[in-house]
Amino acid sequence: MVILVNNKSIWNKDNSLLNLKNNEFDNETDILIIGGGITGLTLAYFLKDTNDKVMLIDKSKIASGITSKTTAKINYLQGIIYQTLIKKFSFNVAKLYYDSQIDAINIIKSIIKENNISCNLEQVDSIIFTLENKGVSKIYEEKKILESFNSNVGVVNNEKIKIGIKVNDTYVFNPLQYLNGIFNNLKNKINIYENVVAREIAKNKSEFVVKTNKGNIIAKKVIVACHYPFFIFPNLIPLKTYVKREYVNAAKTNNPKKMTAISIDKKFHSIRFYKDYIIYGSNEHKLTNKVDYQKNYEKSQKDFYKYFKIKPEYSWMNQDIVSNDYLPIIGKLKENLYLATAYNAWGMTNGTIAAKIIFDLIINKHSKYEMLFDPNRNNKNLIINSILGSFNYLKAYTQTILVTHNPYYIKIKGIKYGIFKDKENKIHTIKLICPHMKCSLVFNKEENTWDCPCHGSRFNLDGILLEGPATNNLEDKSLKK
Repeated sequence: MVILVNNKSIWNKDNSLLNLKNNEFDNETDILIIGGGITGLTLAYFLKDTNDKVMLIDKSKIASGITSKTTAKINYLQGIIYQTLIKKFSFNVAKLYYDSQIDAINIIKSIIKENNISCNLEQVDSIIFTLENKGVSKIYEEKKILESFNSNVGVVNNEKIKIGIKVNDTYVFNPLQYLNGIFNNLKNKINIYENVVAREIAKNKSEFVVKTNKGNIIAKKVIVACHYPFFIFPNLIPLKTYVKREYVNAAKTNNPKKMTAISIDKKFHSIRFYKDYIIYGSNEHKLTNKVDYQKNYEKSQKDFYKYFKIKPEYSWMNQDIVSNDYLPIIGKLKENLYLATAYNAWGMTNGTIAAKIIFDLIINKHSKYEMLFDPNRNNKNLIINSILGSFNYLKAYTQTILVTHNPYYIKIKGIKYGIFKDKENKIHTIKLICPHMKCSLVFNKEENTWDCPCHGSRFNLDGILLEGPATNNLEDKSLKK
């Protein structure tokens, strides 16, 4: 049984999206920021009082991408990340990552306080827990590591879980209201443009030429902070990362609490509260592993009712870029070209520290985190997992070729086309090939979109680009032609 709900995220219920009136388009700047989410706007905030001319562009509306779909936890208690980093790298790497998350939390708090931003910031307890016997030792190991970092960690015991640990110096907020507060401090200080799609970056002597749907932009420095980079070379991001999808449901509850919680088990549970709403994330999976999205939506909605005995009022999905070595990719890609991506599902903290790192690299030429998150790094974990990850892309590509997950399709001269009739009986026809890396598209019935199961690009019924890394719309393939 499908539960009919609003498929927009809960943050849109308060009409928090920014209201921007585009000025006349300027095609030259000192610093160009590509992406208007938490990283792009925070970096613009840091740069606003410098002597540089700063421009920010976004392919759609400012703050309408991944930041608008997050569960918005401002948290350093991130599953079992610290023992993972110690195992894969070293204690020092784990501690440095911990420090970066604490710095990010303090930056967010400072920006809110300095600018008197009203965004429902709340200090809450955060919990990680396990429902399985095999997870108990991992919980205690994470506790031991956090205590060595001088974090105050408590134990959680109740009849619903095997064991958990908690900290009390973490936060939640409304992410769109937060970005709206930052945006209000950028007015008349930087140029911001919506619906500008960056498609290519070329070097011309000491400057960059960024080709967009609105014309070329000339910039001395370029920061790519658009969730998933739109280029393949340099850096080969599609091979060094994978896309993780999570399904999120929300509804009013009679028992809101000041806490967040996530499980460390394979069966993922994520809980937080916003005002009198409970927000629950579940059914997390690699995008390439489960291409029948409708079943995933339905399961997440049924699980929500199963655990909380209330029907979801909001139901949406979020896509996160995850690096193959468990660390975000942030910093200098090449001279005057910077990259920020792969926040590993912790976008509020990693998106914020990304802005600070790139600001420091631009202004001070150094950041204490530059080696930790270096986009050009290579290590055993990255190489091995990238090779293995390539098989997942092949699997997804093969599934979409052999199995049909679309309401209707037709082949003409060996090429597959998707056809959908909407409620007004209008026929929408598109070619089922993603322009990014030529994966075959899958129909998302819950949101009426065509989704790429390889790298997460999404298109509306008419093939208009909604989410990258693709930079072009789908080809118009009306059957009348």
